[in-house]
Amino acid sequence: MIYTPPIRTTIAALVLACIAGSIVVGLLHEPKTPLLAWTSLAVGAVVMFAVLATKRNPKRDAVLFLVCGLSSGVFMGDSTVGFPGSLPMWLWTIGTMGIGVMALIVDAESSQSKSVNRL
Repeated sequence: MIYTPPIRTTIAALVLACIAGSIVVGLLHEPKTPLLAWTSLAVGAVVMFAVLATKRNPKRDAVLFLVCGLSSGVFMGDSTVGFPGSLPMWLWTIGTMGIGVMALIVDAESSQSKSVNRL
């Protein structure tokens, strides 16, 4: 399955690396990077640390990954960084949104396979 604990940990670590790259890019454009961009970057980092610190739960993980992806979009829109510099942010967005959708699919499949007593 594509959403196993090692894959989840690997993607969370790669997203944290992309967040670190975004910090470097943000510092290079520091006079143009507003407070909202730094706040969204901090939210993304905290959410990824929460993913790494907790056990695997597809429903919660989907929400956390999607929140992290949205914070990347806010950072990207607010920091006004051009394309070469925005590459870590694109990888951050694609990675978190992709694994968040996979977590939703895994949660939906597992809830479908459970038998429900409707008496």
